[in-house]
Amino acid sequence: MELRQLKYFVAVAEELNFGRAAGRVYLSQPALSQQIRKLEEDLGVTLFYRTKRQVELTEAGQALLEGARQALVQIEQTVRAVREAGGLESSRLQVGFPEYANHTPVAEILRIFQKRYPSVGLEQHEWFLLQHTLQLVARLRDGTLDVGFLLLPVDDDTLAHEHVLRIEIVAAIPEDHPLAAEGEVPLRALANERLILFSRRFHPMHYDHIVECCREAGFNPDIVQKNEPQVYSGPTTYRMVASGAGIGIVVPPLVIASRPPGVVFRPLREPTPTLDLVAAWRRDDRSANLQAFLEVIREFAPVEVRASDSRLLLDSYASPEAS
Repeated sequence: MELRQLKYFVAVAEELNFGRAAGRVYLSQPALSQQIRKLEEDLGVTLFYRTKRQVELTEAGQALLEGARQALVQIEQTVRAVREAGGLESSRLQVGFPEYANHTPVAEILRIFQKRYPSVGLEQHEWFLLQHTLQLVARLRDGTLDVGFLLLPVDDDTLAHEHVLRIEIVAAIPEDHPLAAEGEVPLRALANERLILFSRRFHPMHYDHIVECCREAGFNPDIVQKNEPQVYSGPTTYRMVASGAGIGIVVPPLVIASRPPGVVFRPLREPTPTLDLVAAWRRDDRSANLQAFLEVIREFAPVEVRASDSRLLLDSYASPEAS
């Protein structure tokens, strides 16, 4: 069993598609298939179930994948350590994340990685909602960040991503509003309400996703915003909600640092808008530190936060009167 065969195997196991895997390792598809067959012959086991439409790992393949990933990471880290000792390479990982990620599994991922790989200089760059999400994508693209935690959708073929967290969007409602008495709020009940949301110029695809959910519910939303790229911070949104300016469309109270006065949170239904938080990186980055970081992420993903399933989320942040 050769090192390159392990790399080929991991590529196929992660892509579950020989064509995509071949492009990833710069081989033709027939050559890659031949290498995988040779590896199976050398080991005496079948690693993949293959059909015309689908590729799946066998139990033996799953066992090999875990060990192969660890072996490749260890080898790459050893090579990097040798290069560092020779003054050729520095060992660091630059990670960008939004401020609210401190209240999600991202914080634990960062902590575990730093503890597991203390020799890696983990540079953490927190960015705020007032910063443009697309700026984070640009920093990934130009190499000033190695990994960035951001919300899908992001239309950039140069980036790959790993799912971290699925979040159900909730409504932030004035505590004296009739909808505050409801356990769940049908999205169509917001048809005659003004909605507080960032402007489309801030994150077009994210904005369009929420608007499309409203249209599925049968109405075009009336959104409170200015002409410039308006991004309301959490405190500003909740102050506006409490004053009656509108109903906020926000992530669950899981990511709210403190309970805002005069505001309650209710799950939205029919349909339920959701957002996916992912870790994104340059598709051509095969560094050992990045692979080690992705392994830590995969221990925590996928995760789904359902506001309706967690009374703690709602009860912890609802006003005493509404609770």
